[in-house]
Amino acid sequence: VAQATKSDTKAFTLSLVAMSSTPQEVIAPPQKDPTIMNPAASADHKAERFYGAARLCSAGGMVKFQDGSVWHEKQLYAKAIELNPSFAAAYHNLALALGEQQSISINGSDWDRKGLYMKAIEHDPSFAPAYVNLSGLMGPEDIVTLGAGPSLDRCALLLQAIQVDPRCAMAYMNLGILLPPHSVVKLPHGAMLSPTALMATARQLDPSLAPNPAPSAVPATPRKAMQIGIPTTPTSVIMTPQKLVMPSSPVAPRQVIVRQAPSLPSLLGSSGGVAAALKTPAQSASLASGLLSPRQ
Repeated sequence: VAQATKSDTKAFTLSLVAMSSTPQEVIAPPQKDPTIMNPAASADHKAERFYGAARLCSAGGMVKFQDGSVWHEKQLYAKAIELNPSFAAAYHNLALALGEQQSISINGSDWDRKGLYMKAIEHDPSFAPAYVNLSGLMGPEDIVTLGAGPSLDRCALLLQAIQVDPRCAMAYMNLGILLPPHSVVKLPHGAMLSPTALMATARQLDPSLAPNPAPSAVPATPRKAMQIGIPTTPTSVIMTPQKLVMPSSPVAPRQVIVRQAPSLPSLLGSSGGVAAALKTPAQSASLASGLLSPRQ
């Protein structure tokens, strides 16, 4: 009986690693294959097919259609947006598929993750995961302006997510992570909660979230929501679009959102509190990440 040498074992192991890192190719089922649709099908229906095919992909995966063409996940979402420029869920999931420094060109315009999340909110202001993920990309002093509305920092975006979806567990969790330990925040429905109470609420809504932190635990990195499924009737949830713009220079955050003890620094100030805590490299190495359950 032949026995494998150390070099053979090493080569076999490397081969397994290479195989596991190769993007998977999925054959699209007929109901998610746009290449077999009636030529008279509407652009919106074709967009839903491309979107559905993209949902089949694992991270960086590919889909093969019956005409023999092979599409990457990002190409499928981009095509869905080209066919239906108001497809909020496609903007959101494309942002999740992009890498940290990546951008993509759609209809002649370049988009990064932040712009895609903002576009998703523009086409569906009730889309809570987009607020959560946009907040996760922002620093302590970053601010965005939603159309003609007020300027929002990352904590205000999480409050907006809670306003449009009071059961958005990740919004409560991330808000609890970002707030200073002894602060109190007023939620859209009027309740006043501490960071500990916010995280407890998040775990009550979604028990799969992180366990109770130890008293000396370092605040974790805000979590990221995962891909969502296409709504049953997409057009019924589309609201009047609002133009979202990034301000040319930061403006003073609103002081009416958070109430703190007088001895604490401003919630979103440039010193102390969360801003100082999140800049510590040793702490950054221990920060956690997670996913929000997809919306079907």
